[in-house]
Amino acid sequence: MEWTLVMGVVAVLIVVLGIFAILKIRKQKEIRAQYPGYPKGYWMSQGVGIGIAIGAGIGAAMNDVAVGIAIGVAIGAGIGSQLEKKHADEIRPMTDEEQKLKRQSIFFTIGTLFMGMVVFAITYFVAK
Repeated sequence: MEWTLVMGVVAVLIVVLGIFAILKIRKQKEIRAQYPGYPKGYWMSQGVGIGIAIGAGIGAAMNDVAVGIAIGVAIGAGIGSQLEKKHADEIRPMTDEEQKLKRQSIFFTIGTLFMGMVVFAITYFVAK
């Protein structure tokens, strides 16, 4: 019974994350249509994302994913820095709408992490 509840919460979180991601992508496309170029920090976030993916693979090979992700963030920061320099002529300041979207994303991420910790705690204590 408890596992069904946990899996239901996880499924709901996945659906909500998907809906939020779709809405965010649509909004970003609308903003990009109005304002050509990329907002400041765009290429850095792309680089860090690539680095985390690389780091997760390195971590899996080392049997320590946390260390691998930390290494990946460092690698990604270097990649992002180079991408920012390469695309310096395409970078523009963030609009008010983009800043609002960024704040919403941060709050949504914190909420999702909190819900994940709650699900983890429930799973941990149910398994005991």
